[in-house]
Amino acid sequence: MHDSRRYRDSAAECLLAAEEACQPYYRNLHLSMAASWLSLACHDEAIDNLLASWDLVPDPQFVLGSRL
Repeated sequence: MHDSRRYRDSAAECLLAAEEACQPYYRNLHLSMAASWLSLACHDEAIDNLLASWDLVPDPQFVLGSRL
């Protein structure tokens, strides 16, 4: 699964938790976490798009510069 998809899924989970929160503090906490996950997803997608525009799609055999 792509990282940005996982980040968006985490944001959705936080939104559900915010809806279920009984106290405003926890509702706001979950909403803040959802916003952070969504921001991370957007940044990840922007990086992927930039790399794709440069034809620098990461080699799946390499993770953080080391071979699997």
